[in-house]
Amino acid sequence: MKKLMPWTAMLLLLSCSPRTKQETVPLTGSWIEITPNSQQFIQGMTLDKDGSANSIGMATLIYENWVQTNKQLILYGKSIGNGQTISFSDTLNIVHQTNDTLILERANKMQLSYSRLHLLDSLKQQAETGPVLVETYQGTLPAASCPGIEYTIDVYHQQHSGDGVFRATLNYLEAENGKDQLVEITGRQYTLRGHTTDPNATVIQLKSFDEKETMNFCQSDNSTWQMLDQKMTPIQSNLNYTLKRTR
Repeated sequence: MKKLMPWTAMLLLLSCSPRTKQETVPLTGSWIEITPNSQQFIQGMTLDKDGSANSIGMATLIYENWVQTNKQLILYGKSIGNGQTISFSDTLNIVHQTNDTLILERANKMQLSYSRLHLLDSLKQQAETGPVLVETYQGTLPAASCPGIEYTIDVYHQQHSGDGVFRATLNYLEAENGKDQLVEITGRQYTLRGHTTDPNATVIQLKSFDEKETMNFCQSDNSTWQMLDQKMTPIQSNLNYTLKRTR
């Protein structure tokens, strides 16, 4: 369960003390670039409350941190290409911002338009694969550093497709000074064939959008997921590593 612990860093509370009565819309969250000519290609950024950042859909442009100063967003990261890695900072003017839209402008007046990532927007739907369905799996699994982790995982997929998107809510019990910590993860869900001890097993893989975290489960029937380790091997333990379908 140590693999899951980095997500707790996302739970640092954002200090907010507005100077006026006008409500400040936070930049935190995931933003997807609006690209009309390539609607099936998803790229963007995740801005976490602790100042860390991640790229979405950009393997050669890796965001690591972000800072907001007045009407500017500064992104820090690494550019990977031609066998070398170069650190960079990108200063963008915030031209327009609402809860769901964001327009940024570079020094050369090039504007970038973003919308907040709503989970179903990233589900690439096809008419022939049927309507979108939702399944929910829940359970409390063991953890090394707290009494347990309560999982609630919603999976959205089309009726005749084994792949989809997911939202996982992980509640780390008594994780911080006796208080629970809540983590939300979103990403893609894949249906795979086989794990290390059974080549015919049905495996459900959940991979976060930034591809930094992966959870694997063996689907033993239509209502049960059994957690696998990071090497796709069933966990040998007397403890409960099972999630049950509740919807």
